Amino acid sequence: MRLRLPASPVENSLEGRAFVFSGFCVAVLAIVLYGQDYVVPAAGVAATAVGHVVSYRGRSRKRSVLGQALLATLVFAGLAYFVADSVLALFGGVLPQANFAIALVAVTSFDLKTRRNCYSSLWISLAILYLAAVYAWDYPFGILVGLWAVCLAGFWMASHLRRMQARLSAPPAALAAVVLGALGVGLAGFVLIPQPASFAPTPLVVSLPNFVSFKGELENPALPLVQISGDPSGATSSVDLHFRGRLGDTPVMYVRTGAPAYWRGLVFDTYQGGIWTASTRGFREMQSFIPPRLFPPAPPNNLGTFVQVFRVLRPLPGVINAAYPIESLYAPVTSLREDSYGTFFTPDLLRPGQTYSVVSYLPNLTAKELQNEPVANAAQFINPIYLDAGELSQQARGLALTAVGGHTTTEFDEVMALTNYMQANFRYSQQLGHVPAGRDPVDWFLFDVKIGYCEQFATAETLMLRSLGIPARLATGYSTGTYDPVLDQSVVRERDAHAWVEVWFPSHGWVPVDPSPGFSALAATQFPSHWAAGGIARLIPHLELGAPLGAIGSLGVVAAIPLAVAIVVLVVFAWAWMRTRRWKRGAKAPPGESELLRLYERVQRKLRRRRAPPETPLEYLSGASPGPVLGVLDEVTQAVNEGAYAGRWADPDAVRELSKRL
Repeated sequence: MRLRLPASPVENSLEGRAFVFSGFCVAVLAIVLYGQDYVVPAAGVAATAVGHVVSYRGRSRKRSVLGQALLATLVFAGLAYFVADSVLALFGGVLPQANFAIALVAVTSFDLKTRRNCYSSLWISLAILYLAAVYAWDYPFGILVGLWAVCLAGFWMASHLRRMQARLSAPPAALAAVVLGALGVGLAGFVLIPQPASFAPTPLVVSLPNFVSFKGELENPALPLVQISGDPSGATSSVDLHFRGRLGDTPVMYVRTGAPAYWRGLVFDTYQGGIWTASTRGFREMQSFIPPRLFPPAPPNNLGTFVQVFRVLRPLPGVINAAYPIESLYAPVTSLREDSYGTFFTPDLLRPGQTYSVVSYLPNLTAKELQNEPVANAAQFINPIYLDAGELSQQARGLALTAVGGHTTTEFDEVMALTNYMQANFRYSQQLGHVPAGRDPVDWFLFDVKIGYCEQFATAETLMLRSLGIPARLATGYSTGTYDPVLDQSVVRERDAHAWVEVWFPSHGWVPVDPSPGFSALAATQFPSHWAAGGIARLIPHLELGAPLGAIGSLGVVAAIPLAVAIVVLVVFAWAWMRTRRWKRGAKAPPGESELLRLYERVQRKLRRRRAPPETPLEYLSGASPGPVLGVLDEVTQAVNEGAYAGRWADPDAVRELSKRL
């Protein structure tokens, strides 16, 4: 008996039901706008409207066994639809979970009798809104969230006012205070609450799975910078420095992430005749969800992990772009293939609307960390192909020696010296013509035009580093894109297609280095330090929630001081303001008034029933249950009426005597 929920009252408020339906419509609108799904949402809204009318008219009738059986059958039919849409891909919906939730609301709307039923419908609509948030990548989505919150508050107020037989109204000042207060609290929480990456993404379907299997060849459109063909592992792909297509401003994907990074795709290690290719063609087939145990161990002294959710906006090659090194990965496909360079491939194109999730490590790649490795150890643990400078001319080799002159103490010193030299002495441009026939692309870039795009900068530095005995290779993908620190997302466009260098450091693996002017030379991923969207909490490494002590220890006491000081100042000012307001009110109130009203509140709590706004003290007294408190209530009611209507407030001593009796 103790575990049973108390009976929920029949919901008679027509306004409250209107708010419930409106909250559902707001959530469905979010699915339409951001999920680009129309048929099920439209049918769901129509069916739900009919269901609300039916359930309101029959709210007082007892539920029949046949009706409950029919309701359960329809729920299971909706579940069957969800399975068919998400597992068998029969209907082609973008968000099968949202469509199932919409169908669930539509079915259960015919049986919304009690207040608890209405709340359940609101919570399901909140789940629909959450699923729409997977595809919501802009500020207007906040308007939809606010509208849904208004519907929730409206239902709460309407249902309680109806219970008290009061009309739906409230003082404008009180409503404004509630709205502004809620917005203030929400904004403060958004700014100050930490946003750690809790766990690796589980194989939860957030977009329709692609059920195409690997067939021995890769069907892909042109990828900026890279020509893809042949083997599904991408091993026969290439980067040709003789030609480069124009890159527009069209967005290709959104990346929701707590830290902007380079989204690495393909890697190349062999350069010949102005063309980069991959020498190793092996690959292994893996499941669509790859847990941490199947990846290499975490890098030394790493700063934690962070999650990225990629949403594809246009047809892209089946290459998983992500921040490296990866901890875990999930893509909605039948299987994945990993090549010898750690890049993952899907069997088919990545189509608009698809999403995939990656959890990556945040390696500690500060200058202090990397300077500890001497040049002599650089080539001991690496494939000799990464030291092959190939067709690099003697003139270019001499330029490399000149650039690093006086900076040869450590490998890091040499790498940074050459990178800084490239950024300082050459210009970056995406509006450059083709390399003249018969000219070596590297020499033409270094000694003729001295203007180049990212592939030429990265190629020149890779080969020159190899000539200095430093292992290096070419990496391609996308730069961070346009990062919004409030929304925690990057908009990646065609023009963000990028190439950079990866340099081997024995204790840290492949480290990204970017010689292109206008980019960070040491392209290490970092959590941005700002107040918006997480604020000072972003200085806390996004470690897994299972290791809170590690997060606190890595933060250090000094980093927590600004947040602590800010909180203390806000609390002190708020307390002082409240005390001032209380003193002002106390100075105007007659002696005994505030004590009497507080006693009146205590009496109501003792009786376990609060006086309703339209209820006079005498009406409340007449409706009170007999008991030992009734005598005190009678005297307190008389004192309240005398004070409110005659201005004769009780003496504080008399109030204290009544309080003792209570």
